[in-house]
Amino acid sequence: MTLLKDRLTRQVEASLEAHVQAAEGWAGKVRLLFALVFAAAAAWVWNHPSDAKFIYLALAGAWALLGIFSLTAKQAAAANVTALTLADITIAHLGLIAFVQQGLFPRLGAGIYLCYFPILAVAANRYRITLVLLASAYAALGYTAISLAAGSPPWLRLAILVGVAYVFVQGSRKPQDLMVTIALEAAREAQELGSRLKEQELMPQVHQLFLPPPIVELPQLWSSSKHGVGTETNGDYYQVFDTARGPLIVVGDLGGSGLAAVNDVAQLHAQLAKIVSRESSLPNIAAELNTYVFEKFRGRRPFTCVLAEWEGEQLRYVNAGHLPLLHLNKPQGAQIAGNKQLPVTCDAIGLQANATFTESVVPFPVRDQLVIYTDGVFAKLSSDRAQGVAKIEEMAGQFSGGEVTTLCHRIFDCGQPGLDANKDDATVVVIRRQPAAAAAAAESKA
Repeated sequence: MTLLKDRLTRQVEASLEAHVQAAEGWAGKVRLLFALVFAAAAAWVWNHPSDAKFIYLALAGAWALLGIFSLTAKQAAAANVTALTLADITIAHLGLIAFVQQGLFPRLGAGIYLCYFPILAVAANRYRITLVLLASAYAALGYTAISLAAGSPPWLRLAILVGVAYVFVQGSRKPQDLMVTIALEAAREAQELGSRLKEQELMPQVHQLFLPPPIVELPQLWSSSKHGVGTETNGDYYQVFDTARGPLIVVGDLGGSGLAAVNDVAQLHAQLAKIVSRESSLPNIAAELNTYVFEKFRGRRPFTCVLAEWEGEQLRYVNAGHLPLLHLNKPQGAQIAGNKQLPVTCDAIGLQANATFTESVVPFPVRDQLVIYTDGVFAKLSSDRAQGVAKIEEMAGQFSGGEVTTLCHRIFDCGQPGLDANKDDATVVVIRRQPAAAAAAAESKA
Protein backbone atom coordinates (compact mmCIF):
# COMPACT_ATOMS: atom_id res chain seq x y z
CA MET A 1 0.00 0.00 0.00
CA THR A 2 2.93 2.34 0.72
CA LEU A 3 4.35 1.65 -2.74
CA LEU A 4 0.96 2.33 -4.32
CA LYS A 5 0.69 5.61 -2.41
CA ASP A 6 4.09 6.74 -3.67
CA ARG A 7 3.17 5.86 -7.25
CA LEU A 8 -0.19 7.61 -7.09
CA THR A 9 1.43 10.69 -5.59
CA ARG A 10 3.91 10.94 -8.45
CA GLN A 11 1.23 10.34 -11.07
CA VAL A 12 -1.13 12.94 -9.61
CA GLU A 13 1.76 15.41 -9.34
CA ALA A 14 2.61 14.86 -13.02
CA SER A 15 -1.03 15.39 -14.03
CA LEU A 16 -1.31 18.57 -11.98
CA GLU A 17 1.95 19.88 -13.44
CA ALA A 18 0.56 19.39 -16.95
CA HIS A 19 -2.57 21.33 -15.89
CA VAL A 20 -0.45 24.16 -14.47
CA GLN A 21 1.51 24.42 -17.73
CA ALA A 22 -1.74 24.66 -19.66
CA ALA A 23 -2.86 27.48 -17.34
CA GLU A 24 -0.25 29.78 -18.87
CA GLY A 25 -2.11 29.48 -22.16
CA TRP A 26 -5.26 30.74 -20.43
CA ALA A 27 -3.26 33.61 -18.91
CA GLY A 28 -2.12 34.68 -22.38
CA LYS A 29 -5.69 34.59 -23.69
CA VAL A 30 -6.90 36.70 -20.74
CA ARG A 31 -4.22 39.29 -21.52
CA LEU A 32 -5.30 39.46 -25.15
CA LEU A 33 -8.91 39.83 -23.99
CA PHE A 34 -7.84 42.77 -21.79
CA ALA A 35 -6.15 44.30 -24.84
CA LEU A 36 -9.38 44.06 -26.86
CA VAL A 37 -11.50 45.44 -24.00
CA PHE A 38 -9.30 48.49 -23.47
CA ALA A 39 -8.99 49.12 -27.19
CA ALA A 40 -12.80 49.16 -27.31
CA ALA A 41 -12.85 51.47 -24.27
CA ALA A 42 -10.53 53.88 -26.09
CA ALA A 43 -12.85 53.95 -29.07
CA TRP A 44 -15.82 54.53 -26.76
CA VAL A 45 -14.33 57.66 -25.13
CA TRP A 46 -12.49 58.88 -28.23
CA ASN A 47 -14.43 62.17 -28.36
CA HIS A 48 -14.02 62.82 -24.63
CA PRO A 49 -11.99 66.00 -24.08
CA SER A 50 -9.59 64.24 -21.67
CA ASP A 51 -6.60 61.97 -22.35
CA ALA A 52 -8.55 58.89 -21.26
CA LYS A 53 -8.41 57.38 -24.73
CA PHE A 54 -4.60 57.46 -24.72
CA ILE A 55 -4.46 55.76 -21.32
CA TYR A 56 -6.79 53.02 -22.54
CA LEU A 57 -4.70 52.56 -25.70
CA ALA A 58 -1.51 52.31 -23.62
CA LEU A 59 -3.12 49.63 -21.44
CA ALA A 60 -4.31 47.74 -24.53
CA GLY A 61 -0.81 47.82 -26.02
CA ALA A 62 0.88 46.70 -22.78
CA TRP A 63 -1.43 43.72 -22.35
CA ALA A 64 -1.21 42.81 -26.03
CA LEU A 65 2.59 42.66 -25.84
CA LEU A 66 2.51 40.65 -22.61
CA GLY A 67 -0.12 38.29 -24.03
CA ILE A 68 1.82 37.67 -27.24
CA PHE A 69 4.99 37.00 -25.23
CA SER A 70 3.30 34.49 -22.91
CA LEU A 71 1.67 32.62 -25.81
CA THR A 72 4.69 32.51 -28.12
CA ALA A 73 7.38 31.86 -25.48
CA LYS A 74 5.56 29.23 -23.42
CA GLN A 75 8.64 27.75 -21.76
CA ALA A 76 9.98 31.14 -20.75
CA ALA A 77 6.52 32.22 -19.62
CA ALA A 78 6.06 29.10 -17.50
CA ALA A 79 9.41 29.75 -15.80
CA ASN A 80 8.41 33.33 -14.94
CA VAL A 81 4.84 32.84 -13.79
CA THR A 82 5.29 35.06 -10.71
CA ALA A 83 6.92 37.88 -12.67
CA LEU A 84 4.22 37.81 -15.35
CA THR A 85 1.40 37.78 -12.78
CA LEU A 86 2.90 40.76 -10.95
CA ALA A 87 3.39 42.47 -14.31
CA ASP A 88 -0.35 42.08 -14.99
CA ILE A 89 -1.20 43.71 -11.67
CA THR A 90 1.41 46.44 -12.27
CA ILE A 91 -0.24 47.34 -15.58
CA ALA A 92 -3.58 47.71 -13.77
CA HIS A 93 -1.89 49.86 -11.09
CA LEU A 94 -0.27 52.10 -13.69
CA GLY A 95 -3.59 52.55 -15.48
CA LEU A 96 -5.27 53.68 -12.25
CA ILE A 97 -2.35 55.99 -11.44
CA ALA A 98 -2.60 57.57 -14.91
CA PHE A 99 -6.28 58.36 -14.37
CA VAL A 100 -5.50 59.80 -10.92
CA GLN A 101 -2.79 62.08 -12.37
CA GLN A 102 -5.23 63.31 -15.01
CA GLY A 103 -7.81 64.06 -12.35
CA LEU A 104 -10.25 61.62 -13.91
CA PHE A 105 -10.43 59.06 -11.08
CA PRO A 106 -12.93 57.77 -10.06
CA ARG A 107 -15.19 59.33 -12.72
CA LEU A 108 -13.22 57.48 -15.41
CA GLY A 109 -10.86 54.56 -15.10
CA ALA A 110 -12.29 53.10 -11.90
CA GLY A 111 -13.38 50.03 -13.84
CA ILE A 112 -9.73 48.99 -14.19
CA TYR A 113 -10.16 47.70 -10.64
CA LEU A 114 -12.16 44.79 -12.11
CA CYS A 115 -9.04 43.52 -13.90
CA TYR A 116 -7.66 42.28 -10.58
CA PHE A 117 -10.22 39.48 -10.38
CA PRO A 118 -9.44 37.54 -13.60
CA ILE A 119 -5.72 37.99 -12.88
CA LEU A 120 -6.15 36.39 -9.45
CA ALA A 121 -8.39 33.68 -10.93
CA VAL A 122 -5.69 32.66 -13.44
CA ALA A 123 -3.10 32.70 -10.65
CA ALA A 124 -5.28 30.38 -8.54
CA ASN A 125 -5.58 28.00 -11.50
CA ARG A 126 -1.86 27.26 -11.16
CA TYR A 127 -2.33 25.63 -7.71
CA ARG A 128 0.29 27.87 -6.04
CA ILE A 129 -0.99 29.38 -2.81
CA THR A 130 2.07 31.58 -2.36
CA LEU A 131 1.55 33.11 -5.81
CA VAL A 132 -2.10 33.92 -5.06
CA LEU A 133 -1.20 35.40 -1.65
CA LEU A 134 1.55 37.54 -3.16
CA ALA A 135 -0.64 38.72 -6.05
CA SER A 136 -3.59 39.45 -3.73
CA ALA A 137 -1.44 41.45 -1.32
CA TYR A 138 0.14 43.42 -4.17
CA ALA A 139 -3.25 44.19 -5.72
CA ALA A 140 -4.87 45.17 -2.40
CA LEU A 141 -2.01 47.37 -1.18
CA GLY A 142 -1.58 49.02 -4.57
CA TYR A 143 -5.27 49.78 -5.00
CA THR A 144 -5.53 51.10 -1.43
CA ALA A 145 -2.59 53.48 -1.89
CA ILE A 146 -3.86 54.71 -5.28
CA SER A 147 -7.41 55.31 -4.00
CA LEU A 148 -6.24 57.15 -0.88
CA ALA A 149 -3.90 59.30 -2.98
CA ALA A 150 -6.87 60.20 -5.19
CA GLY A 151 -9.03 61.03 -2.17
CA SER A 152 -11.46 58.20 -2.91
CA PRO A 153 -12.39 55.84 -0.02
CA PRO A 154 -11.26 52.34 -1.06
CA TRP A 155 -12.79 50.35 1.79
CA LEU A 156 -15.81 48.79 0.10
CA ARG A 157 -13.92 47.71 -3.01
CA LEU A 158 -10.96 46.65 -0.89
CA ALA A 159 -13.24 44.44 1.22
CA ILE A 160 -14.63 42.83 -1.93
CA LEU A 161 -11.12 42.30 -3.30
CA VAL A 162 -9.95 40.70 -0.03
CA GLY A 163 -13.01 38.44 0.07
CA VAL A 164 -12.53 37.26 -3.49
CA ALA A 165 -8.80 36.78 -2.87
CA TYR A 166 -9.62 34.54 0.10
CA VAL A 167 -11.81 32.36 -2.12
CA PHE A 168 -9.05 32.11 -4.73
CA VAL A 169 -6.49 31.19 -2.06
CA GLN A 170 -8.70 28.33 -0.90
CA GLY A 171 -9.26 27.25 -4.51
CA SER A 172 -5.54 27.28 -5.26
CA ARG A 173 -4.80 24.45 -2.84
CA LYS A 174 -3.50 21.46 -4.75
CA PRO A 175 -6.09 18.66 -4.74
CA GLN A 176 -3.22 16.17 -4.74
CA ASP A 177 -3.72 14.92 -1.18
CA LEU A 178 -7.45 14.52 -1.72
CA MET A 179 -6.98 12.67 -5.03
CA VAL A 180 -4.36 10.33 -3.56
CA THR A 181 -6.50 9.71 -0.46
CA ILE A 182 -9.54 8.81 -2.54
CA ALA A 183 -7.51 6.50 -4.79
CA LEU A 184 -5.86 4.79 -1.83
CA GLU A 185 -9.17 4.34 -0.04
CA ALA A 186 -10.65 2.74 -3.14
CA ALA A 187 -7.62 0.44 -3.49
CA ARG A 188 -7.79 -0.51 0.21
CA GLU A 189 -11.47 -1.31 -0.06
CA ALA A 190 -10.86 -3.53 -3.08
CA GLN A 191 -8.04 -5.28 -1.23
CA GLU A 192 -10.18 -5.92 1.84
CA LEU A 193 -13.12 -7.22 -0.13
CA GLY A 194 -10.85 -9.41 -2.27
CA SER A 195 -13.37 -9.11 -5.06
CA ARG A 196 -12.57 -9.06 -8.76
CA LEU A 197 -16.00 -7.53 -9.33
CA LYS A 198 -15.12 -4.56 -7.16
CA GLU A 199 -11.90 -4.12 -9.09
CA GLN A 200 -13.91 -4.06 -12.33
CA GLU A 201 -16.13 -1.34 -10.88
CA LEU A 202 -13.07 0.74 -10.04
CA MET A 203 -11.38 0.23 -13.38
CA PRO A 204 -13.37 2.79 -15.45
CA GLN A 205 -12.83 5.42 -12.75
CA VAL A 206 -9.08 4.88 -12.69
CA HIS A 207 -8.92 4.87 -16.49
CA GLN A 208 -10.49 8.34 -16.53
CA LEU A 209 -7.39 9.71 -14.76
CA PHE A 210 -5.43 9.55 -18.02
CA LEU A 211 -7.97 9.02 -20.83
CA PRO A 212 -9.21 12.13 -22.68
CA PRO A 213 -12.95 12.92 -23.00
CA PRO A 214 -14.96 10.81 -25.49
CA ILE A 215 -15.10 13.79 -27.86
CA VAL A 216 -12.06 16.02 -28.41
CA GLU A 217 -12.45 19.05 -30.69
CA LEU A 218 -9.25 20.74 -31.81
CA PRO A 219 -8.48 23.11 -34.67
CA GLN A 220 -8.59 21.05 -37.89
CA LEU A 221 -9.45 17.79 -36.10
CA TRP A 222 -12.47 16.13 -34.49
CA SER A 223 -11.84 12.97 -32.48
CA SER A 224 -14.43 10.57 -31.06
CA SER A 225 -13.55 7.56 -28.93
CA LYS A 226 -15.14 4.75 -26.96
CA HIS A 227 -13.43 2.56 -24.39
CA GLY A 228 -14.60 -0.60 -22.64
CA VAL A 229 -12.90 -2.17 -19.62
CA GLY A 230 -11.94 -5.84 -19.90
CA THR A 231 -12.46 -8.45 -17.17
CA GLU A 232 -8.97 -9.92 -17.59
CA THR A 233 -6.63 -7.56 -19.47
CA ASN A 234 -6.56 -3.77 -19.06
CA GLY A 235 -3.60 -2.25 -20.89
CA ASP A 236 -5.28 -0.05 -23.51
CA TYR A 237 -4.03 3.53 -23.81
CA TYR A 238 -5.35 6.57 -25.69
CA GLN A 239 -4.36 10.22 -25.40
CA VAL A 240 -4.47 13.47 -27.38
CA PHE A 241 -1.56 15.86 -26.83
CA ASP A 242 -2.13 19.44 -27.98
CA THR A 243 1.46 20.37 -28.86
CA ALA A 244 3.00 23.45 -30.45
CA ARG A 245 3.18 21.50 -33.74
CA GLY A 246 -0.48 20.52 -33.56
CA PRO A 247 -2.45 17.59 -32.12
CA LEU A 248 -0.57 14.34 -31.50
CA ILE A 249 -2.77 11.25 -31.03
CA VAL A 250 -1.41 8.10 -29.40
CA VAL A 251 -3.35 4.82 -29.20
CA GLY A 252 -1.83 1.59 -27.94
CA ASP A 253 -1.98 -1.56 -25.83
CA LEU A 254 0.50 -2.41 -23.06
CA GLY A 255 -1.24 -5.59 -21.92
CA GLY A 256 -1.39 -6.73 -18.31
CA SER A 257 -4.36 -7.23 -16.01
CA GLY A 258 -6.15 -5.54 -13.15
CA LEU A 259 -5.28 -2.33 -11.38
CA ALA A 260 -1.59 -3.15 -11.73
CA ALA A 261 -1.90 -2.93 -15.51
CA VAL A 262 -3.76 0.37 -15.29
CA ASN A 263 -1.08 1.66 -12.94
CA ASP A 264 1.60 0.68 -15.49
CA VAL A 265 -0.31 2.51 -18.22
CA ALA A 266 -0.61 5.60 -15.99
CA GLN A 267 3.15 5.60 -15.46
CA LEU A 268 3.69 5.19 -19.20
CA HIS A 269 1.40 8.17 -19.79
CA ALA A 270 3.38 10.34 -17.37
CA GLN A 271 6.63 9.37 -19.11
CA LEU A 272 5.18 9.97 -22.57
CA ALA A 273 3.88 13.41 -21.54
CA LYS A 274 7.40 14.42 -20.53
CA ILE A 275 8.86 13.17 -23.81
CA VAL A 276 6.24 14.94 -25.95
CA SER A 277 6.85 18.23 -24.12
CA ARG A 278 10.46 18.35 -25.33
CA GLU A 279 10.60 16.21 -28.49
CA SER A 280 8.97 16.91 -31.86
CA SER A 281 9.96 13.98 -34.09
CA LEU A 282 7.66 10.94 -34.00
CA PRO A 283 10.54 8.42 -34.42
CA ASN A 284 12.47 10.16 -31.64
CA ILE A 285 9.42 10.13 -29.35
CA ALA A 286 9.02 6.41 -30.03
CA ALA A 287 12.74 5.79 -29.42
CA GLU A 288 12.73 7.56 -26.04
CA LEU A 289 9.58 5.73 -24.97
CA ASN A 290 11.18 2.48 -26.14
CA THR A 291 14.05 3.00 -23.72
CA TYR A 292 11.63 3.44 -20.83
CA VAL A 293 9.42 0.44 -21.69
CA PHE A 294 12.37 -1.89 -22.35
CA GLU A 295 14.14 -0.96 -19.12
CA LYS A 296 10.92 -1.47 -17.15
CA PHE A 297 9.73 -4.76 -18.67
CA ARG A 298 12.87 -6.14 -20.39
CA GLY A 299 10.97 -7.01 -23.56
CA ARG A 300 8.32 -9.07 -21.75
CA ARG A 301 5.53 -6.51 -22.25
CA PRO A 302 6.02 -4.52 -25.45
CA PHE A 303 3.79 -1.54 -26.12
CA THR A 304 2.06 -1.82 -29.50
CA CYS A 305 0.92 1.65 -30.46
CA VAL A 306 0.23 4.28 -33.10
CA LEU A 307 1.58 7.84 -32.95
CA ALA A 308 -0.15 10.13 -35.46
CA GLU A 309 0.04 13.83 -36.17
CA TRP A 310 -1.20 16.06 -39.00
CA GLU A 311 0.72 18.66 -40.97
CA GLY A 312 -1.28 20.47 -43.63
CA GLU A 313 -2.86 17.84 -45.85
CA GLN A 314 -0.50 15.10 -44.72
CA LEU A 315 -0.76 12.48 -42.01
CA ARG A 316 2.49 11.48 -40.34
CA TYR A 317 2.38 8.29 -38.30
CA VAL A 318 4.44 5.58 -36.66
CA ASN A 319 2.70 2.21 -36.31
CA ALA A 320 4.84 0.29 -33.82
CA GLY A 321 3.55 -3.27 -34.06
CA HIS A 322 -0.08 -2.20 -33.70
CA LEU A 323 -3.04 -3.21 -35.83
CA PRO A 324 -3.32 -1.64 -39.30
CA LEU A 325 -5.00 1.76 -39.40
CA LEU A 326 -8.04 2.38 -41.56
CA HIS A 327 -7.92 5.48 -43.73
CA LEU A 328 -11.40 6.46 -44.93
CA ASN A 329 -11.45 8.85 -47.87
CA LYS A 330 -14.75 10.70 -48.13
CA PRO A 331 -14.85 13.44 -50.80
CA GLN A 332 -17.42 16.24 -50.69
CA GLY A 333 -20.92 14.86 -51.31
CA ALA A 334 -19.94 11.20 -51.09
CA GLN A 335 -22.28 8.96 -49.08
CA ILE A 336 -19.86 6.07 -48.60
CA ALA A 337 -16.15 6.43 -47.99
CA GLY A 338 -13.44 4.53 -49.77
CA ASN A 339 -11.01 2.88 -47.38
CA LYS A 340 -7.53 1.46 -47.30
CA GLN A 341 -5.26 -0.02 -44.66
CA LEU A 342 -2.21 1.86 -43.41
CA PRO A 343 0.22 -0.90 -42.47
CA VAL A 344 2.57 -1.43 -39.56
CA THR A 345 5.82 0.52 -40.01
CA CYS A 346 8.07 -1.03 -37.33
CA ASP A 347 8.24 -3.38 -34.34
CA ALA A 348 6.48 -2.69 -31.05
CA ILE A 349 7.95 -0.28 -28.52
CA GLY A 350 9.95 -1.99 -25.75
CA LEU A 351 10.58 -5.21 -27.67
CA GLN A 352 14.29 -4.53 -28.23
CA ALA A 353 16.77 -2.29 -26.45
CA ASN A 354 17.99 -0.43 -29.54
CA ALA A 355 15.07 -0.34 -31.95
CA THR A 356 14.59 1.87 -34.98
CA PHE A 357 11.19 3.44 -35.63
CA THR A 358 10.00 4.43 -39.07
CA GLU A 359 7.63 7.26 -39.88
CA SER A 360 5.23 7.11 -42.83
CA VAL A 361 3.57 10.05 -44.57
CA VAL A 362 0.29 9.78 -46.50
CA PRO A 363 -2.04 12.37 -48.04
CA PHE A 364 -4.93 13.19 -45.71
CA PRO A 365 -7.30 15.77 -47.26
CA VAL A 366 -10.18 17.52 -45.57
CA ARG A 367 -13.06 15.20 -44.52
CA ASP A 368 -10.84 12.11 -44.47
CA GLN A 369 -11.16 9.90 -41.41
CA LEU A 370 -8.72 7.68 -39.54
CA VAL A 371 -9.90 4.66 -37.54
CA ILE A 372 -7.59 3.31 -34.82
CA TYR A 373 -8.61 0.39 -32.60
CA THR A 374 -7.23 -2.26 -30.26
CA ASP A 375 -7.62 -6.03 -30.59
CA GLY A 376 -10.23 -6.15 -27.82
CA VAL A 377 -12.72 -4.56 -30.23
CA PHE A 378 -12.97 -7.69 -32.38
CA ALA A 379 -12.09 -10.27 -29.68
CA LYS A 380 -15.68 -11.57 -29.56
CA LEU A 381 -15.87 -11.83 -33.35
CA SER A 382 -12.63 -13.66 -34.06
CA SER A 383 -9.48 -14.83 -32.32
CA ASP A 384 -7.56 -14.50 -35.59
CA ARG A 385 -5.85 -11.13 -36.10
CA ALA A 386 -6.33 -10.99 -39.89
CA GLN A 387 -10.00 -11.96 -39.68
CA GLY A 388 -10.57 -9.44 -36.89
CA VAL A 389 -9.01 -6.64 -38.93
CA ALA A 390 -11.18 -7.63 -41.90
CA LYS A 391 -14.30 -7.44 -39.68
CA ILE A 392 -13.41 -3.94 -38.51
CA GLU A 393 -12.70 -2.84 -42.08
CA GLU A 394 -16.07 -4.21 -43.17
CA MET A 395 -17.92 -2.37 -40.42
CA ALA A 396 -16.04 0.86 -41.11
CA GLY A 397 -17.11 0.73 -44.74
CA GLN A 398 -20.70 -0.16 -43.79
CA PHE A 399 -21.11 2.77 -41.38
CA SER A 400 -18.89 5.32 -43.13
CA GLY A 401 -21.92 7.35 -44.18
CA GLY A 402 -22.52 8.41 -40.56
CA GLU A 403 -20.90 11.15 -38.52
CA VAL A 404 -17.64 10.59 -36.65
CA THR A 405 -19.23 9.72 -33.31
CA THR A 406 -21.83 7.46 -34.98
CA LEU A 407 -19.10 5.60 -36.87
CA CYS A 408 -17.04 5.17 -33.70
CA HIS A 409 -19.94 3.81 -31.64
CA ARG A 410 -21.25 1.54 -34.39
CA ILE A 411 -17.86 -0.14 -34.83
CA PHE A 412 -17.45 -0.56 -31.08
CA ASP A 413 -20.98 -1.83 -30.40
CA CYS A 414 -21.09 -4.22 -33.35
CA GLY A 415 -17.76 -5.64 -32.27
CA GLN A 416 -19.17 -6.39 -28.80
CA PRO A 417 -22.23 -8.63 -29.44
CA GLY A 418 -24.07 -10.31 -26.59
CA LEU A 419 -24.38 -9.38 -22.93
CA ASP A 420 -21.22 -11.07 -21.62
CA ALA A 421 -18.44 -8.74 -20.54
CA ASN A 422 -15.42 -8.63 -22.82
CA LYS A 423 -12.26 -10.28 -21.40
CA ASP A 424 -9.92 -7.80 -23.08
CA ASP A 425 -10.41 -4.05 -22.85
CA ALA A 426 -11.37 -2.40 -26.13
CA THR A 427 -10.79 1.05 -27.61
CA VAL A 428 -11.98 2.65 -30.84
CA VAL A 429 -10.83 6.12 -31.93
CA VAL A 430 -12.10 7.89 -35.07
CA ILE A 431 -10.43 11.13 -36.18
CA ARG A 432 -11.81 13.39 -38.89
CA ARG A 433 -9.92 16.25 -40.54
CA GLN A 434 -12.25 19.23 -40.42
CA PRO A 435 -13.05 21.62 -43.27
CA ALA A 436 -11.58 25.10 -42.92
CA ALA A 437 -14.86 26.59 -41.62
CA ALA A 438 -15.18 23.99 -38.87
CA ALA A 439 -11.51 24.33 -37.95
CA ALA A 440 -11.87 28.11 -37.69
CA ALA A 441 -14.92 27.72 -35.44
CA ALA A 442 -13.04 25.31 -33.17
CA GLU A 443 -10.08 27.67 -33.01
CA SER A 444 -12.31 30.61 -32.06
CA LYS A 445 -13.82 28.55 -29.24
CA ALA A 446 -10.33 27.80 -27.94
